[in-house]
Amino acid sequence: MVLAYTGHPRALAGNPESERDSEHVAKDIRFTFQPIDSPAALESGWRELEARSGRSFFLSWAWIGTWLATLPAEFRPFVISAREGGRVAGLAVAIANTVRQRLRTKVPGLHLNSTGDPRWDCIAIEHNGFLCDAREEGIILDGFFDWFARETADMADELRLPGVTLPLDTEMLYRRGFLHSTNTQPGFAVNLDFVAKDGDIGAVLSGNARQQLRRTERDYERQGEIEISAARDAGEALGYFRALKSLHVASWERRGRRHSFSEPYFQMFHEHLIAREFAKGAVQLLRVRAGGRDLGYLYNFRKHGRVSAYQSGFDDADRKRRPGVLSHSLAIGWNAKNGERVYDFLAGENQMKSTFATDRYVLTWQVIRRPLLKYRLESLARHVVQRVFG
Repeated sequence: MVLAYTGHPRALAGNPESERDSEHVAKDIRFTFQPIDSPAALESGWRELEARSGRSFFLSWAWIGTWLATLPAEFRPFVISAREGGRVAGLAVAIANTVRQRLRTKVPGLHLNSTGDPRWDCIAIEHNGFLCDAREEGIILDGFFDWFARETADMADELRLPGVTLPLDTEMLYRRGFLHSTNTQPGFAVNLDFVAKDGDIGAVLSGNARQQLRRTERDYERQGEIEISAARDAGEALGYFRALKSLHVASWERRGRRHSFSEPYFQMFHEHLIAREFAKGAVQLLRVRAGGRDLGYLYNFRKHGRVSAYQSGFDDADRKRRPGVLSHSLAIGWNAKNGERVYDFLAGENQMKSTFATDRYVLTWQVIRRPLLKYRLESLARHVVQRVFG
Protein backbone atom coordinates (compact mmCIF):
# COMPACT_ATOMS: atom_id res chain seq x y z
CA MET A 1 0.00 0.00 0.00
CA VAL A 2 1.45 3.39 -0.99
CA LEU A 3 -0.03 6.87 -0.59
CA ALA A 4 1.56 10.07 -1.86
CA TYR A 5 1.05 13.05 0.42
CA THR A 6 2.26 16.61 0.20
CA GLY A 7 2.29 18.00 3.72
CA HIS A 8 2.31 21.47 5.20
CA PRO A 9 5.00 22.48 7.73
CA ARG A 10 2.71 22.49 10.77
CA ALA A 11 5.50 21.07 12.92
CA LEU A 12 7.57 24.21 12.36
CA ALA A 13 5.12 26.75 13.70
CA GLY A 14 6.52 28.85 16.49
CA ASN A 15 9.93 27.16 16.43
CA PRO A 16 12.51 29.67 15.12
CA GLU A 17 15.29 27.12 15.10
CA SER A 18 13.20 24.76 13.00
CA GLU A 19 12.08 27.58 10.71
CA ARG A 20 15.69 28.44 9.92
CA ASP A 21 16.21 24.85 8.82
CA SER A 22 12.89 24.50 7.03
CA GLU A 23 14.53 23.73 3.70
CA HIS A 24 15.56 20.37 5.17
CA VAL A 25 12.02 19.39 6.18
CA ALA A 26 10.20 16.82 4.05
CA LYS A 27 7.45 18.14 1.77
CA ASP A 28 6.33 14.99 -0.09
CA ILE A 29 5.80 11.93 2.08
CA ARG A 30 4.82 8.48 0.84
CA PHE A 31 3.78 5.63 3.11
CA THR A 32 4.34 1.90 2.80
CA PHE A 33 2.77 -0.77 5.00
CA GLN A 34 4.46 -4.16 5.13
CA PRO A 35 4.37 -7.18 7.45
CA ILE A 36 7.40 -7.68 9.69
CA ASP A 37 8.44 -11.21 8.91
CA SER A 38 11.78 -10.84 10.66
CA PRO A 39 12.51 -8.22 13.35
CA ALA A 40 16.22 -8.76 12.65
CA ALA A 41 15.70 -7.50 9.09
CA LEU A 42 14.06 -4.33 10.42
CA GLU A 43 16.67 -3.66 13.08
CA SER A 44 19.44 -2.13 10.95
CA GLY A 45 17.13 0.38 9.27
CA TRP A 46 15.50 1.26 12.58
CA ARG A 47 18.83 1.80 14.32
CA GLU A 48 20.09 3.91 11.41
CA LEU A 49 17.10 6.27 11.63
CA GLU A 50 17.31 6.25 15.43
CA ALA A 51 20.93 7.41 15.26
CA ARG A 52 19.87 10.37 13.10
CA SER A 53 16.68 11.41 14.83
CA GLY A 54 15.78 9.23 17.80
CA ARG A 55 14.55 11.20 20.81
CA SER A 56 12.31 8.88 22.78
CA PHE A 57 13.52 5.76 24.55
CA PHE A 58 10.10 4.24 23.84
CA LEU A 59 10.80 4.53 20.10
CA SER A 60 14.34 3.18 20.38
CA TRP A 61 15.20 -0.30 19.16
CA ALA A 62 15.88 -1.19 22.80
CA TRP A 63 12.12 -0.89 23.48
CA ILE A 64 10.65 -1.71 20.05
CA GLY A 65 13.03 -4.61 19.41
CA THR A 66 12.30 -6.16 22.80
CA TRP A 67 8.58 -5.70 22.23
CA LEU A 68 8.67 -7.41 18.83
CA ALA A 69 10.79 -10.23 20.24
CA THR A 70 8.37 -10.94 23.10
CA LEU A 71 4.96 -10.43 21.48
CA PRO A 72 2.85 -13.60 21.29
CA ALA A 73 2.47 -15.22 17.87
CA GLU A 74 -1.22 -14.22 17.69
CA PHE A 75 -0.16 -10.70 16.69
CA ARG A 76 1.14 -9.88 13.23
CA PRO A 77 3.08 -6.61 13.34
CA PHE A 78 3.49 -4.31 10.34
CA VAL A 79 6.09 -1.65 9.73
CA ILE A 80 4.86 1.72 8.46
CA SER A 81 7.57 3.59 6.55
CA ALA A 82 7.25 7.29 5.75
CA ARG A 83 9.52 8.06 2.80
CA GLU A 84 10.57 11.19 0.97
CA GLY A 85 12.11 10.06 -2.29
CA GLY A 86 14.68 7.45 -1.39
CA ARG A 87 15.00 8.66 2.21
CA VAL A 88 13.24 6.99 5.12
CA ALA A 89 11.83 9.93 7.11
CA GLY A 90 9.84 8.00 9.71
CA LEU A 91 9.14 4.51 11.02
CA ALA A 92 6.46 3.02 13.26
CA VAL A 93 5.04 -0.40 14.03
CA ALA A 94 1.31 -1.07 13.82
CA ILE A 95 -0.84 -4.01 14.81
CA ALA A 96 -4.32 -4.62 13.43
CA ASN A 97 -6.55 -5.90 16.20
CA THR A 98 -10.28 -5.90 16.92
CA VAL A 99 -10.99 -4.75 20.45
CA ARG A 100 -14.08 -4.09 22.50
CA GLN A 101 -14.01 -1.79 25.46
CA ARG A 102 -16.64 -1.92 28.17
CA LEU A 103 -20.07 -0.74 26.93
CA ARG A 104 -18.67 0.05 23.50
CA THR A 105 -18.97 -1.35 20.00
CA LYS A 106 -16.49 -3.99 18.87
CA VAL A 107 -14.10 -2.13 16.57
CA PRO A 108 -11.39 -3.33 14.17
CA GLY A 109 -8.48 -1.01 14.84
CA LEU A 110 -4.91 -0.17 13.94
CA HIS A 111 -2.69 0.42 16.98
CA LEU A 112 0.51 2.47 16.79
CA ASN A 113 3.44 0.73 18.54
CA SER A 114 0.89 -1.16 20.66
CA THR A 115 -1.59 -4.04 20.42
CA GLY A 116 -4.88 -2.66 21.74
CA ASP A 117 -4.99 -5.54 24.24
CA PRO A 118 -4.36 -4.52 27.88
CA ARG A 119 -2.71 -7.87 28.61
CA TRP A 120 0.17 -6.84 26.35
CA ASP A 121 -0.11 -3.05 26.51
CA CYS A 122 0.45 -3.22 30.28
CA ILE A 123 4.02 -2.05 29.56
CA ALA A 124 2.49 1.40 28.91
CA ILE A 125 4.34 3.10 26.08
CA GLU A 126 4.82 6.89 26.40
CA HIS A 127 6.43 9.56 24.22
CA ASN A 128 4.98 7.52 21.37
CA GLY A 129 4.64 8.36 17.68
CA PHE A 130 6.80 7.95 14.61
CA LEU A 131 10.54 7.56 14.95
CA CYS A 132 11.51 10.67 12.99
CA ASP A 133 13.11 14.10 13.06
CA ALA A 134 11.13 16.35 15.42
CA ARG A 135 10.73 18.96 12.66
CA GLU A 136 8.95 16.44 10.44
CA GLU A 137 6.68 14.85 13.03
CA GLY A 138 3.63 17.02 12.35
CA ILE A 139 3.90 16.56 8.59
CA ILE A 140 4.32 12.81 8.90
CA LEU A 141 1.33 12.46 11.24
CA ASP A 142 -0.89 14.55 8.94
CA GLY A 143 0.09 12.36 6.01
CA PHE A 144 -0.41 9.25 8.09
CA PHE A 145 -4.03 10.23 8.82
CA ASP A 146 -4.67 10.68 5.09
CA TRP A 147 -3.08 7.30 4.45
CA PHE A 148 -5.24 5.70 7.14
CA ALA A 149 -8.41 7.28 5.75
CA ARG A 150 -7.76 6.17 2.17
CA GLU A 151 -5.87 2.91 2.37
CA THR A 152 -7.07 0.89 5.36
CA ALA A 153 -10.87 0.84 5.03
CA ASP A 154 -10.86 -2.93 4.63
CA MET A 155 -8.65 -3.38 7.70
CA ALA A 156 -9.54 -0.89 10.43
CA ASP A 157 -12.26 1.55 11.46
CA GLU A 158 -10.21 3.26 14.11
CA LEU A 159 -6.66 4.35 14.76
CA ARG A 160 -5.26 4.41 18.29
CA LEU A 161 -2.18 6.38 19.26
CA PRO A 162 -1.36 5.85 22.95
CA GLY A 163 0.89 8.23 24.85
CA VAL A 164 1.83 10.64 22.06
CA THR A 165 3.60 13.89 22.84
CA LEU A 166 2.75 16.04 19.80
CA PRO A 167 -0.72 17.63 20.07
CA LEU A 168 -2.83 16.55 17.10
CA ASP A 169 -4.50 19.08 14.84
CA THR A 170 -8.07 18.35 15.94
CA GLU A 171 -9.53 20.90 13.52
CA MET A 172 -7.85 19.04 10.67
CA LEU A 173 -9.19 15.71 11.93
CA TYR A 174 -12.78 16.96 12.10
CA ARG A 175 -12.40 18.68 8.73
CA ARG A 176 -11.51 15.32 7.22
CA GLY A 177 -14.56 13.78 8.84
CA PHE A 178 -12.91 11.73 11.59
CA LEU A 179 -14.57 11.10 14.92
CA HIS A 180 -11.96 11.88 17.55
CA SER A 181 -11.53 11.47 21.30
CA THR A 182 -8.59 12.33 23.51
CA ASN A 183 -7.48 11.50 27.01
CA THR A 184 -4.67 13.65 28.38
CA GLN A 185 -2.24 13.22 31.24
CA PRO A 186 0.36 15.68 32.49
CA GLY A 187 4.04 14.75 32.47
CA PHE A 188 6.74 16.16 34.75
CA ALA A 189 10.49 16.48 34.31
CA VAL A 190 13.50 18.00 36.06
CA ASN A 191 16.05 20.02 34.08
CA LEU A 192 19.28 18.74 35.61
CA ASP A 193 21.14 21.89 34.56
CA PHE A 194 19.55 23.46 37.65
CA VAL A 195 21.01 20.79 39.94
CA ALA A 196 24.38 21.53 41.50
CA LYS A 197 27.40 19.62 40.21
CA ASP A 198 27.72 17.88 43.56
CA GLY A 199 24.15 16.57 43.20
CA ASP A 200 22.49 19.05 45.57
CA ILE A 201 18.95 19.47 44.25
CA GLY A 202 18.06 22.41 46.49
CA ALA A 203 17.92 24.86 43.59
CA VAL A 204 14.91 23.08 42.02
CA LEU A 205 12.90 23.10 45.25
CA SER A 206 10.93 25.76 47.07
CA GLY A 207 12.05 26.74 50.56
CA ASN A 208 9.30 24.66 52.15
CA ALA A 209 10.12 21.63 49.98
CA ARG A 210 13.80 21.87 50.93
CA GLN A 211 12.88 21.85 54.61
CA GLN A 212 10.62 18.82 54.17
CA LEU A 213 13.30 16.94 52.25
CA ARG A 214 15.89 17.69 54.90
CA ARG A 215 13.44 16.47 57.57
CA THR A 216 13.01 13.21 55.61
CA GLU A 217 16.78 12.81 55.33
CA ARG A 218 17.26 13.30 59.07
CA ASP A 219 14.54 10.75 59.74
CA TYR A 220 16.34 8.06 57.75
CA GLU A 221 19.80 9.08 58.96
CA ARG A 222 18.73 7.90 62.44
CA GLN A 223 18.48 4.45 60.86
CA GLY A 224 22.06 4.65 59.57
CA GLU A 225 24.06 5.89 56.59
CA ILE A 226 21.96 6.71 53.51
CA GLU A 227 23.41 5.40 50.26
CA ILE A 228 22.43 5.06 46.62
CA SER A 229 23.99 2.47 44.33
CA ALA A 230 23.56 1.47 40.71
CA ALA A 231 23.47 -2.11 39.45
CA ARG A 232 26.84 -2.94 37.88
CA ASP A 233 25.87 -5.68 35.43
CA ALA A 234 22.79 -7.32 33.94
CA GLY A 235 22.66 -10.00 36.59
CA GLU A 236 22.68 -7.50 39.42
CA ALA A 237 20.18 -5.35 37.53
CA LEU A 238 17.76 -8.29 37.29
CA GLY A 239 18.20 -8.83 41.03
CA TYR A 240 17.37 -5.18 41.70
CA PHE A 241 14.32 -5.46 39.41
CA ARG A 242 12.97 -8.48 41.30
CA ALA A 243 13.52 -6.74 44.61
CA LEU A 244 11.68 -3.74 43.19
CA LYS A 245 8.80 -6.03 42.27
CA SER A 246 8.51 -7.33 45.85
CA LEU A 247 8.31 -3.84 47.32
CA HIS A 248 6.04 -2.54 44.55
CA VAL A 249 3.53 -5.39 44.82
CA ALA A 250 3.42 -5.25 48.63
CA SER A 251 2.83 -1.49 48.56
CA TRP A 252 -0.02 -1.58 46.05
CA GLU A 253 -1.67 -4.63 47.64
CA ARG A 254 -1.64 -2.90 51.05
CA ARG A 255 -3.70 -0.16 49.43
CA GLY A 256 -6.01 -2.64 47.71
CA ARG A 257 -5.03 -1.42 44.25
CA ARG A 258 -4.00 -3.15 41.04
CA HIS A 259 -0.23 -3.10 40.55
CA SER A 260 1.98 -2.99 37.46
CA PHE A 261 2.97 -6.66 37.73
CA SER A 262 -0.64 -7.87 37.57
CA GLU A 263 -0.15 -9.05 33.98
CA PRO A 264 2.61 -11.69 33.58
CA TYR A 265 3.82 -10.05 30.37
CA PHE A 266 4.99 -6.98 32.27
CA GLN A 267 7.72 -8.84 34.13
CA MET A 268 8.63 -11.01 31.15
CA PHE A 269 9.05 -8.01 28.84
CA HIS A 270 11.22 -6.06 31.27
CA GLU A 271 13.44 -8.97 32.21
CA HIS A 272 14.12 -9.43 28.49
CA LEU A 273 14.75 -5.70 28.11
CA ILE A 274 17.21 -5.62 31.00
CA ALA A 275 19.04 -8.73 29.80
CA ARG A 276 19.29 -7.36 26.22
CA GLU A 277 20.05 -3.71 26.86
CA PHE A 278 21.68 -3.18 30.25
CA ALA A 279 25.23 -3.65 28.97
CA LYS A 280 24.53 -1.00 26.28
CA GLY A 281 23.68 1.59 28.93
CA ALA A 282 20.01 1.89 28.03
CA VAL A 283 18.71 0.71 31.42
CA GLN A 284 19.41 2.00 34.92
CA LEU A 285 18.55 0.18 38.16
CA LEU A 286 19.17 2.08 41.40
CA ARG A 287 18.93 0.97 45.03
CA VAL A 288 18.53 3.29 48.02
CA ARG A 289 19.40 2.10 51.53
CA ALA A 290 19.60 3.47 55.04
CA GLY A 291 21.66 1.60 57.61
CA GLY A 292 21.89 -1.37 55.23
CA ARG A 293 18.11 -1.70 54.90
CA ASP A 294 16.46 -1.35 51.50
CA LEU A 295 14.25 1.73 51.22
CA GLY A 296 13.56 1.71 47.51
CA TYR A 297 14.47 0.64 44.00
CA LEU A 298 14.15 2.69 40.81
CA TYR A 299 14.00 1.30 37.27
CA ASN A 300 14.90 3.97 34.73
CA PHE A 301 15.64 4.25 31.01
CA ARG A 302 18.45 6.32 29.46
CA LYS A 303 18.46 8.01 26.05
CA HIS A 304 20.43 11.06 24.87
CA GLY A 305 20.85 12.47 28.38
CA ARG A 306 17.21 11.90 29.32
CA VAL A 307 16.52 9.56 32.22
CA SER A 308 12.94 8.25 32.27
CA ALA A 309 11.80 7.21 35.76
CA TYR A 310 9.67 4.29 34.63
CA GLN A 311 8.98 2.10 37.67
CA SER A 312 9.72 1.93 41.39
CA GLY A 313 9.25 -0.06 44.56
CA PHE A 314 9.47 1.43 48.07
CA ASP A 315 9.36 0.18 51.64
CA ASP A 316 6.39 2.39 52.53
CA ALA A 317 4.59 0.28 55.12
CA ASP A 318 5.00 3.18 57.58
CA ARG A 319 2.85 5.86 55.97
CA LYS A 320 4.47 8.59 58.04
CA ARG A 321 7.75 8.10 56.20
CA ARG A 322 8.61 9.15 52.64
CA PRO A 323 10.99 6.66 51.00
CA GLY A 324 9.84 7.66 47.51
CA VAL A 325 10.72 11.31 48.02
CA LEU A 326 14.14 10.39 49.40
CA SER A 327 14.85 7.84 46.66
CA HIS A 328 13.93 10.14 43.79
CA SER A 329 15.82 13.08 45.28
CA LEU A 330 18.97 10.94 45.48
CA ALA A 331 18.41 9.61 41.96
CA ILE A 332 18.03 13.13 40.58
CA GLY A 333 21.28 14.21 42.21
CA TRP A 334 23.07 11.02 41.20
CA ASN A 335 22.09 11.43 37.55
CA ALA A 336 23.01 15.11 37.53
CA LYS A 337 26.49 14.27 38.85
CA ASN A 338 26.83 11.66 36.14
CA GLY A 339 26.18 14.10 33.31
CA GLU A 340 22.53 13.43 32.46
CA ARG A 341 20.42 16.40 31.35
CA VAL A 342 16.78 15.57 32.19
CA TYR A 343 15.06 13.42 34.81
CA ASP A 344 11.62 12.60 33.39
CA PHE A 345 8.92 11.40 35.79
CA LEU A 346 6.72 10.47 32.79
CA ALA A 347 2.92 10.68 32.80
CA GLY A 348 0.72 10.95 35.86
CA GLU A 349 0.42 13.61 38.51
CA ASN A 350 1.22 13.50 42.20
CA GLN A 351 2.57 15.87 44.82
CA MET A 352 6.13 14.56 44.64
CA LYS A 353 6.38 15.05 40.87
CA SER A 354 4.97 18.57 41.13
CA THR A 355 7.43 19.40 43.90
CA PHE A 356 10.55 18.33 42.01
CA ALA A 357 9.56 19.28 38.45
CA THR A 358 11.02 22.25 36.61
CA ASP A 359 9.15 21.41 33.38
CA ARG A 360 5.72 20.10 32.49
CA TYR A 361 4.28 18.63 29.32
CA VAL A 362 1.18 16.78 28.17
CA LEU A 363 0.79 13.26 26.78
CA THR A 364 -2.35 12.24 24.93
CA TRP A 365 -4.10 8.96 24.21
CA GLN A 366 -5.83 9.48 20.87
CA VAL A 367 -8.63 7.52 19.24
CA ILE A 368 -9.55 8.42 15.65
CA ARG A 369 -12.55 6.73 14.01
CA ARG A 370 -14.14 6.70 10.63
CA PRO A 371 -17.45 8.61 10.64
CA LEU A 372 -19.62 5.52 10.27
CA LEU A 373 -23.23 5.69 11.47
CA LYS A 374 -22.81 3.06 14.22
CA TYR A 375 -19.93 5.02 15.75
CA ARG A 376 -21.80 8.31 15.49
CA LEU A 377 -24.75 6.76 17.33
CA GLU A 378 -22.45 5.30 19.97
CA SER A 379 -20.79 8.68 20.45
CA LEU A 380 -24.18 10.38 20.76
CA ALA A 381 -25.40 7.81 23.30
CA ARG A 382 -22.25 8.17 25.38
CA HIS A 383 -22.63 11.95 25.33
CA VAL A 384 -26.26 11.68 26.50
CA VAL A 385 -25.28 9.32 29.35
CA GLN A 386 -22.55 11.72 30.46
CA ARG A 387 -24.98 14.65 30.43
CA VAL A 388 -27.62 12.74 32.42
CA PHE A 389 -25.41 10.98 34.94
CA GLY A 390 -22.49 13.38 35.04
